[in-house]
Amino acid sequence: MPSPRLALTRTYLAPSADEAPGGGELPGVADVGETREVSSEETHYDTADLALAASGASVRRQTGGSPRGWVLELPGRGPRTHEVRHALGRAVRTAPAALQRLTWAAARGRTLGPVLALTTDASQRDLLDADGALVARLTTRRVQARALVPEDSLAQTWAEWQAEVVDGRRDLLDAITAAWEERGAEESDRTAQLRAVLDGPEEPEGTEDVAGGDSAGALVLGQLAHDVSRLLAQDPLARIDAPGAVRAMRSATRRLAGVVRSFAPLFADEPRDALLTELEWLGDLLGRARDAEVLSDRVLADLDEEATGHVAGSGTGDPATVAELLRSLLGERQAAAQAEVAAALDSERYRALVAALEAFVADPPLTREASRSARKALLPLVADAHRAVKNAYRDVDPDGDDADAPAGDPDADPLVRLRRAAEDARAAAAVVVPLRGDDVEDYADALKELVDVLVEHDETIAARVALAGPVPTAGEGAFVLGRLHALEEVRSAVARHDLEAAWDGANRKKLRKWMS
Repeated sequence: MPSPRLALTRTYLAPSADEAPGGGELPGVADVGETREVSSEETHYDTADLALAASGASVRRQTGGSPRGWVLELPGRGPRTHEVRHALGRAVRTAPAALQRLTWAAARGRTLGPVLALTTDASQRDLLDADGALVARLTTRRVQARALVPEDSLAQTWAEWQAEVVDGRRDLLDAITAAWEERGAEESDRTAQLRAVLDGPEEPEGTEDVAGGDSAGALVLGQLAHDVSRLLAQDPLARIDAPGAVRAMRSATRRLAGVVRSFAPLFADEPRDALLTELEWLGDLLGRARDAEVLSDRVLADLDEEATGHVAGSGTGDPATVAELLRSLLGERQAAAQAEVAAALDSERYRALVAALEAFVADPPLTREASRSARKALLPLVADAHRAVKNAYRDVDPDGDDADAPAGDPDADPLVRLRRAAEDARAAAAVVVPLRGDDVEDYADALKELVDVLVEHDETIAARVALAGPVPTAGEGAFVLGRLHALEEVRSAVARHDLEAAWDGANRKKLRKWMS
């Protein structure tokens, strides 16, 4: 499996072909390296309607300069990009199968063929810190691009400035690009550039509001379309296990399910319930991978803290040895969960779910209730979602005896039911923000605080289970595991203590006036 590379990069359309300005008063920069000239040739691959470009992704075959090979570039959060590299091989008619699999969400299985040829002459300079270590790289590109169909297409040219910083130095990146913007540079929109070169079709228009612009159905469908886009945007990133991608994909899945559940009367029973079943399947699967990732980060961070105050030879176990043991155990668990996600995203069941989601939005099975005004139809349903949270809270044992150990059936755990109800109510509230504005956002923020407390409690349970498992074979390390277990017990008690205040905050009448 190709491995991803994370970079913090911004690219600007340069006002001239002059070298990208850099150096001077920049945070952490002490020196500027000599200029290097680099030339490259690459062919971009896409579907006929440029589906990858529309999604912000690109697949290119680099044959000139270095490095040579195939590159898949995926958009990350903000200026971050993720790259997956693949050996050059002999294929030229289409992209490698491994990269086509990673771009399924955009291309939907259509073959990626050559659409654009780029020749680039670039000048690169490295920005160095006081120790001579690389902190950023500035590149000035002079680009010539030509559509491959028709063969007599005219080439277009432009100049780019690119800044790539090391180790997530966003302050340095901001300082560089602020100086560029003062000189008239504008951030590059590669999709627009490719479409201009290829003279391709216009961006597809948004989904038509089949129930009318002011109707309940239109407002809910707009949110569903947004969340489907969020889910699909995370698809390729989750496949390469990019940081936070599985969490984001699970969040989009849970929000979709929450919206459909909360506004169930707007949709016909059978297609709605079938969609919910599949969303719950995907959400549970992504949840296991997300939990494995969070658990590993949580436990290993605590072990790092333990190691700071450890005294060698004290007979209390070596945190570093325990960390090695847990890193292996939790790493296996995380790898297994990620493999399960990767297999699921390649499955026919997942592809059928994506098709069903898009069909649900494009041709929704609406009831008469969906044609009512958004205010009259939706606000009572949001109030119902809040009552479901209230009813779930009533089932919680105030003494905490119902949540000190993991339940065999998550649905039997009152705190799990409370968290899911709160997540659904928050998803429902997000839909009606256009109707009630800041008041709804304040309510949603209060629900988030409640969910955060419940998630923290869930994580303490999972951590205690993980810490108890290796105790019989840990030797002196059992003492370390015991200390961490005790820490999680304290965190659990704190979360239980905070629960009442979090619920009171979300249940304030003043915060819910907009529901009536």
